[in-house]
Formats: sequence, C-alpha cells, structure tokens
Amino acid sequence: MEVKEMISKNFQQMWGTVDRGLDGLTQVELSLQPKAESNSIAWIAWHMARVEDWWVHSVLDDKPQVWQQGRAAKWGMSDETRYTGAGMTPEQLGEFKTPSKEELLSYTEEVRKDTAALIDALTPERIDDEMETAFGRSMSVGEIFSHLFCEMNQHAGQISYLRGYIRGYQGRRV
Repeated sequence: MEVKEMISKNFQQMWGTVDRGLDGLTQVELSLQPKAESNSIAWIAWHMARVEDWWVHSVLDDKPQVWQQGRAAKWGMSDETRYTGAGMTPEQLGEFKTPSKEELLSYTEEVRKDTAALIDALTPERIDDEMETAFGRSMSVGEIFSHLFCEMNQHAGQISYLRGYIRGYQGRRV
C-alpha cells in the first residue's frame, strides 16, 4: 500500500465513523450538551472539519480555506484563519449556534473533497517535506497527517460515545 493510499483510507475510516455517528440524529440530538462545558455532537463534527480545513488549506496547500469562503459569515462565526473552536470558553461554547445537519454535512463534505484532491496530488517525496506551522515549529507533511489522525480519531470516538449517551445501545454500527 502506498503512503497516500494509507492516508486516504485513514480519512475515509475516520469520517465513516462520524457519518455513522450523525446518521439519523435530530437537530435536538446534534445540539445536546451533556453539561454546559461539554461539546455537542454538531460542535465536534464542525471542529473536526475546521481543523482539517485549516491544516490542509493553510499549511499544506496554501489555498483559501472553505470556512473563509462564506461559511463563517453564514454561520455568524469568526473567519480568522486559525479559528477552529480550540480553546473556547464555556460561554463561547454556549454561543455556538448548531447549524442544520444539511449545512454541517455540506461543509464537512466540501472539506473532505479538498483533502482528497490534496492527497491525490501527494507524491511520496513530499511526505518528508518540512512545513512551518502556526505553533512555531516545523513539521513534516507526514507528521501533520499523523497529528490530524490522532486528534480527529479522538473526536470521532467522542461523537460515537455521545450518540450512545443520547440514544443508548442500538446494536453494533458497522
């Protein structure tokens, strides 16, 4: 298996987990926060797409982020380049207006499409290229994908957990 095929499969599996977690949920279920300081399923899915959007467009290909092409304004949120929801206070989290499931899926699908195009164009030599990040250190393209997989798979698991918390056991979801 080539490296870019492995990267692509990782994204497909991770987003497949998210898709199964979102499947059939109502707007109320998407918005539910177990506690005021907790993230909702919709917030987590949005944050995952924002993180991927930021890394892919700001670091790996230097193209405009999907979020900054009208999404932020449409959702009434900041379009600042690094705004991904990380570090939100409970008050800011409480101000998050859950988008419709269709709007949320539209955003995630557009980000996923752009990521797939980037992966498709990725060459094996590029995996070791060093990129400057906003964290004041350089990372290789491979390290960036590794970081993304770690963070985003944790969030995909959170969505699955919250779905079970909200709906209870519904049998195995493959």
